[in-house]
Amino acid sequence: VGVERGFMTRAAAVERTLATLRFFWNAPHGPEVDATGCKGFYYHFLDIRTGRRVWKCELSTVDTALLLAGALAAGAYFDGDDESELEIRRLADALYRRVDWRWAQNGGA
Repeated sequence: VGVERGFMTRAAAVERTLATLRFFWNAPHGPEVDATGCKGFYYHFLDIRTGRRVWKCELSTVDTALLLAGALAAGAYFDGDDESELEIRRLADALYRRVDWRWAQNGGA
C-alpha cells in the first residue's frame, strides 16, 4: 500500500520487509520462556527492544495468522526476480510452513 500510494519507494519497502521477515525467521524459537515463538507460533506480546516474549503471555494463533497473512501478502506483492524479492518470497513461505497447526489443535488429537 505504501509503495502504491507513493509513501515510500519499492526499495525502501523491500528493505523494511526483509528486516521484519529476517527477524521473525532468525529470532529465538523454542520452549525457552523468553523465546520469540514456539512451534511456528509467536507470542502475543514481544519486547519492543529485544523481540522476545514479555509478561508470560500466550502463544497466539490469531496474531501468528495475522503475521503470516502479511508475510504471504508481501511475498505475493514483491514478485520481482532480484535476490531481495526472491528472499521475501522464500522467507514468507518458510515462516508459513514452520507453523505446526496440528500441535495447536491439541497435538492433533
